[in-house]
Amino acid sequence: MRSKLVSDIGVLLLLSFAATVRGNFHCPERPYRVVCYFASWSNYREGSGAFNISYIVPDHCTHLVYTFGGLNIGGGLDSLDYYNDINVNKGYQRVVALKEDNPCLKVLLAIGGWNEGSEKYSLMAEHETDREAFADQTLRYLVHYGFDGLDLDWEYPTMRGGIPEDRENFVLLVQALRKRYAPRKKLLTAAISASKEILQSGYDLPKLCEDLDFINLMTYDYASSEKAMPDAPLYGETASETIDSTIAYVRKSGCPMEKFTLGITTHAKTYTVAPGRLMAPGIAAIGPGQPGPFTRVAGSLGYNELCEILKPNRTAPNGGGGQWVVKLLAQNAVKYAYRDDQWITFDGVETIATKVRYAMDKKLGGIMFWTIDTDDFQGDCHNEAYPLLLTALRTLGYLKA
Repeated sequence: MRSKLVSDIGVLLLLSFAATVRGNFHCPERPYRVVCYFASWSNYREGSGAFNISYIVPDHCTHLVYTFGGLNIGGGLDSLDYYNDINVNKGYQRVVALKEDNPCLKVLLAIGGWNEGSEKYSLMAEHETDREAFADQTLRYLVHYGFDGLDLDWEYPTMRGGIPEDRENFVLLVQALRKRYAPRKKLLTAAISASKEILQSGYDLPKLCEDLDFINLMTYDYASSEKAMPDAPLYGETASETIDSTIAYVRKSGCPMEKFTLGITTHAKTYTVAPGRLMAPGIAAIGPGQPGPFTRVAGSLGYNELCEILKPNRTAPNGGGGQWVVKLLAQNAVKYAYRDDQWITFDGVETIATKVRYAMDKKLGGIMFWTIDTDDFQGDCHNEAYPLLLTALRTLGYLKA
C-alpha cells in the first residue's frame, strides 16, 4: 500500500510540474492563425487513407478543430461516436494531449456539420432558457474534456428546416455563449458559408463579429452540380461567386478583416461528364464523379486520393484509356483535370500559395484547412508529408522555403 501511495504521489507531482511549465510557457506572437480541421471519422478509412491522431504535427497549426460533436435531444453538446471519441479510441483525450508537445496549440471542439442538419439547432436557439442552458452545458463539457473552445458549425441558420428568426437567434446564442465563456477564457468561433445568399439570410455579421473570436469562411463548394465548374476560384468571369466576391461582401459588413479566416479545402469536387472534344469548365455534368478508395463519397476525392490518381500511367477509374489532362487556371488559382468521363476541380501547391498570399494582401486573420486528414499526410505523392499545409506555412513565413 505504501509503495502505491508513493507512486501515486510521484505521478501527481509530475503532472503538477507539467502544468506549471505549460502555464509559464511564452507563446510567440504569430501574425496569422492556421486553423486545422480534423475529421475524427478519418481513422475508419481503409488502407493508407486511414488517419491517426498520432500523424498530426502539433507545430503545424495554431488552432486544431476536432469534428464533430452534435446536439442531443436535451439540447446539449454530446459525442456523435462514443466509441471513437471517448470510450475506446479516446479521440478527445488524444487530441487534447497534443498540447503537451505544443503548449501554444489551441484545441477546439466543433459542433454541427452538414449531416447534423439545421432544424434542431434552430429549435435550441429559439428560446432564451434553452440558449443559456446550452451555454452552461457546453462550457462544462469543454472543461471536462480539456478543450480550449467551441466552434459553431450550424449549417445553416434560416435554412434546411430553420426559420427566419434564426438570423437573430444565432446572434443571441453567440452572445449567451460569450457571456458564459468569458470568465473561463474559452474560445468561441464559427464556421460559416461563403455563399452570398446564405450570408445575407443567416448571419448578422456586424453583431457576430463582436462576440466571436474569429470566423472561418468556407470559401469552397461554390461549384454547382449541373455543370463541371471550378470549385473554389479566386476570381472568374464565368463564376457567379468567387472567393474574391465573398471577401468583398464581408468587407462591406464593417467587421475587422482579421476576424475572418480564409478557408482552403483539401477535397476535390468531381463530376461524371459526357466525354467530348471540349472538356473546359462549364461542360454539362451527368452526375457526381466516381468515389475514391479512402473517402468513398461520390462527387468528392481527398487530395491524397487525387494525387495518386493523377500519377502518370495510372489506369482510369472506369478502366478507360488515355492520360489525365491537368490544367492550371493561374489567375483564378484553381486546377482541373479530366480523363474519359471524369472531370475534377481541385487545389494544388501552386494554387494554395496564391490563395494564402491573397489572404495576406486582404489583411485577413489567417487560413483554415478543411481537412488535414485528406492532405497527402503520408507523403505518398510528394517528397514530404502534408504538402498542401506546408505550402501554406512556407507562404506565411512560418517555415523556411
